[in-house]
Amino acid sequence: MWVTLDWKDALDLILVAGLFYAVLVLLRRTHSRFIVNGISILLVLYALARFLNLYLTSMLFQALFAVFAVMIAVIFQRELRGFMEWLSGWARWSRARQAPLPDRVADQIVDALLYLAQCKIGALIVLPGTQEIDGLVQGGVALDGQVSTPLLLSIFDPSSPGHDGAVIVEADRVRKFGVHLPLAERFEHYGHIGTRHRAALGLAERSDALVVAVSEEHGTISVASGGELRTLTQNGGLNKDISSVLKARFQHDVERPWHWLLTHNGREKAIAVFLTLLFWAIFVASQGAGVVTRPYEVPVEFQFLPQGYGVSEMSPETIAVTLSGRNQDFKLLDPEALRVVIRLPGGVAGRQRIRIQESMISHPSALSVVNFTPRYLEFTVQKQE
Repeated sequence: MWVTLDWKDALDLILVAGLFYAVLVLLRRTHSRFIVNGISILLVLYALARFLNLYLTSMLFQALFAVFAVMIAVIFQRELRGFMEWLSGWARWSRARQAPLPDRVADQIVDALLYLAQCKIGALIVLPGTQEIDGLVQGGVALDGQVSTPLLLSIFDPSSPGHDGAVIVEADRVRKFGVHLPLAERFEHYGHIGTRHRAALGLAERSDALVVAVSEEHGTISVASGGELRTLTQNGGLNKDISSVLKARFQHDVERPWHWLLTHNGREKAIAVFLTLLFWAIFVASQGAGVVTRPYEVPVEFQFLPQGYGVSEMSPETIAVTLSGRNQDFKLLDPEALRVVIRLPGGVAGRQRIRIQESMISHPSALSVVNFTPRYLEFTVQKQE
């Protein structure tokens, strides 16, 4: 059986797929795959119950949905907060894109990082992406100085008051120094890492910023981006490796949106599309595709009666209306909201007979009126005591 989709169905599928994609990317960044496993098991069980018409199991899941929602909100509050922070950052997608990092600035940063690593001096350098990070970081001193190796070395000098904080670099300017970054909550699979690396990973989990950290204990250089932390190898190509990371960081900012859409996070996009189609097949298509009709007994409502007048001896009491539409549109219908509205501006007292017209039947625009009976309504307008 073929299922026909209109523009509303297509928009519905796109929005649901986008939501699934956002959740999957967040879970990947926060390394919370165990959440996906637990929720996936519950969703699969509920989907099977609906598909096989297991009445008792379906009713049990529906009754416990509110409890599950509260449990998820309490147990996974940090993940939910991270999701909201990440989602609010993506809402700014339409703002101006970052320009690629100038070669001179990248070279100055590379020279500073190599010197700091050689001397085992700790450092944190933040390169913001397209998302705002002001709401994620704290403190710091405004500088707005031109990026240079001597400036960075003086900031991270152990005798400098702001050497323990991070430096925020935008374009060719050092915007702030001594900034405190949010710490990563889950970092166990990275082994033992210090506070500086936890801070780098924490900001990379919550935004699309790139953070470079220098370890004062091991003299290594690590890069945090996209919720991942990796340590650059100490070999002859370290200088080239750092330069390529810094210069490639903003390449996606000059790409066209459609190119980014097709080339990034392909696995998450595929899973999101699969889940959306699966939910559509189980909860929409299997419940009856195409157009259906349903009858309703609709009450009559009078408007604009003269003050002090009322309606009595109405025959019939209700109008039998048959509506047509998609099964999912009927699920959004509240039958109590259906009305046959009779307007009597300056109505005349006495017995009246009015022809019912389709325009008098108040119903959702997604549904259409197939038939209604009777076609005439009789009633008496009289002055009330």
